[in-house]
Amino acid sequence: HSMKKSFLFAVVCWLLSTSVQAQYTWCVSIQGKIKLKHVEENREGNLVLLSQEELNKSAFFHINFNRSDTAMRRTILVNDSAGSGMQNWEEVKKQWKIPTRELKNLIDKGGELSFYYTEIPRDINKAMVVKVRPVHLCTVKRAMK
Repeated sequence: HSMKKSFLFAVVCWLLSTSVQAQYTWCVSIQGKIKLKHVEENREGNLVLLSQEELNKSAFFHINFNRSDTAMRRTILVNDSAGSGMQNWEEVKKQWKIPTRELKNLIDKGGELSFYYTEIPRDINKAMVVKVRPVHLCTVKRAMK
């Protein structure tokens, strides 16, 4: 009997985790110039090279998602080249942006930056059983001359 319950629990967890990782796509841009268009998770492919000129301009670095689920709480995280967490932004909807000046400071401190997002159900009971995996958005590097 407990075998059936644990199997059912495993199936429910699997269903929740697969439904949570819905197929989102996102675009990455700086100063309105698109760097990645409608991409999905691809650790090697989602690389954004930014020139010193782009980083020095007074503008914004954007990540725009194709959709936002109001039942979920989305967080964007950034790690440095060593994989240590540097900063995170809570309650991200469809659009997220950071001033290029701030992005440049993060690159100066952390080198190559890896951006991720997580989503957790707002419903506390669902949030307790769901397995959260950070989804890699993009890696940002300073372009060498």
